[in-house]
Amino acid sequence: MASRVWLVLLLAVGLTTACDRPDPPKLYEMTGQILAVKDNGQELTIKHDDIPGYMPGMTMSFPVAASSLMAGRDPGELITATLEVDGLTYRLTAITRTGMAPLPQGTNEVAMAGGILEAGDPMPDAALIDQTDRRRSLSEWRSTPVLVTFIYTRCPLPNYCPLMDRHFVTIQRAVADDAALRGQLQLVSISFDTEYDTPAVLAAHAATLKADTATWTFLTGDRVTVDRLAGRFGVGVIRGADGATEITHNLRTALFAADGTLLKIYPGSDWAPRTVLADLRAHLAR
Repeated sequence: MASRVWLVLLLAVGLTTACDRPDPPKLYEMTGQILAVKDNGQELTIKHDDIPGYMPGMTMSFPVAASSLMAGRDPGELITATLEVDGLTYRLTAITRTGMAPLPQGTNEVAMAGGILEAGDPMPDAALIDQTDRRRSLSEWRSTPVLVTFIYTRCPLPNYCPLMDRHFVTIQRAVADDAALRGQLQLVSISFDTEYDTPAVLAAHAATLKADTATWTFLTGDRVTVDRLAGRFGVGVIRGADGATEITHNLRTALFAADGTLLKIYPGSDWAPRTVLADLRAHLAR
């Protein structure tokens, strides 16, 4: 009987140890083109192809594991690389040059090569126009915390722009219902469908969402300005052959502090409104 008890205890200890042991980092092979090199931050902005089993192709910044891997890196460089993902952190652990090519034209990726916003950076300024056909400057929102995202009203994918709209609706409602947050956040949605999303279209879109335009503003502008601005936020915009009806893009939503500096970027569509609200409360508490 005693031997059985010891056997059960040993098995229990073994199972507990196995469960507590952290999973090893996962490694993925990727290919792409370097758009920007940030030596001081040991970081590369890369337009990469689909990474099988992990993520679709897009443009984003990657930290590099060792400074030696930054040697000889150039914008336009075609590479293969090993991406190490360990929980919520990721980095490139190996990089091999396979060739060189001109930086992409016909997209805003060249603008992205000029540098993507990082935490602590000031909000970039731009001359835009809102849903009331009023000329606006992005610097107007530097006196209060602001959440900025990029969308277009004809986006057909429910987990892309329409999801960002739903997230903003949820945040707008939560802020209005919370006395501690009321009046403490502005929402800004910027359309990169500059030909179709006129002020009138954006006004109708705002009405459909029941947006409180005292706290939620919809902006557009000329294509060059909007594409350059989107690039600063790390939003890649690629238009199809038939014009703006085919727009390939990624998602990046940015929370700025009341002093106009970037607090946090929420990439993709996996973030939840409660995360933004928690970050906002933490910022206001400070």
